[in-house]
Amino acid sequence: MAETYALRVQVESHEYDGEFYLVGEGYGTPADMLDNVAADHLLRIANAPRIEEYLLDVLKHGENTGEAECEATDSDIECWIHVDVSYQRYAFGVGDRMFEFSGAPTKSEIASTVTQLQS
Repeated sequence: MAETYALRVQVESHEYDGEFYLVGEGYGTPADMLDNVAADHLLRIANAPRIEEYLLDVLKHGENTGEAECEATDSDIECWIHVDVSYQRYAFGVGDRMFEFSGAPTKSEIASTVTQLQS
């Protein structure tokens, strides 16, 4: 049976303030989650000209799920992303561990964080 994950994405900006949820299979460690799912969303948010474009893209591709479905999922790993677009603050967290990025995260910063999570 594949490992199940839940990812909560919290976004704050002048235009949008809210959160949405992603549930999927195949990644059962925080490092896997960051490397394969959360990194994609962090980079997409950081590279979006406007946060609305990122949000519409997520909705268009049906990646999100509802809070109730997320909570009802018996996930092996639960992580979160918090993005404050206005102040360019980005963070990834799992349990009581939080990893903040200085400004918009880069692929190398994310890779370094993945390495920290693996140790």
